[in-house]
Amino acid sequence: MKLYFTHASPYARNARIALREHGLEEKLREEVSHPFDNAGEFIASNPLGKVPCLIADSGRPIMDSEVICAYLDRELGDGRLGQPMEKDWELKTFYSVCSGLIDMLVLLRVEKGRDQQGLKSDFWWQRYQAATARTLDYLAEHLDLLPGQLTLAHINLACALAYADFRHPEIDWRSGHPRLAELSDKLESRDSFVATRLRE
Repeated sequence: MKLYFTHASPYARNARIALREHGLEEKLREEVSHPFDNAGEFIASNPLGKVPCLIADSGRPIMDSEVICAYLDRELGDGRLGQPMEKDWELKTFYSVCSGLIDMLVLLRVEKGRDQQGLKSDFWWQRYQAATARTLDYLAEHLDLLPGQLTLAHINLACALAYADFRHPEIDWRSGHPRLAELSDKLESRDSFVATRLRE
């Protein structure tokens, strides 16, 4: 099996952490593939041109970080990372809000790139900034939804917060959300997180 990824993708990091938590490194080869390179084999596997993309033993692609994490957890692992969410709609919602935060932070990153071209939209910039602030408050307020053991929700939250640090150091989310900061630091000390830290 093969996992296409980039070191800077928070979506891909979700999958890379999940596979390490299940000890699947020897069963799955990771291959860096920058989406903007439009490599033939990668594009043929994933028409969306996004990472991560998993090529299963059957040769068929599995796309989207949420689907890939569920596949790694249920099909190749013992299901422990996703099981707590199966009948807990509040925890599922928490997980989805973490995904939405990543999306919002990526959109902010896009606006930064547009700013360099003189195309930045002040309307969307302010809207994304406000949504990010509200979402961080929501996650801090609902942190008690997370169970004691590591889950995909923990991983998704950590990837979102790490991406905020990586791409948006001007967002001071730590000072106003000490419990989020404490949990982030704790998770980032795990071997699977250390091995997949975001970088260019």
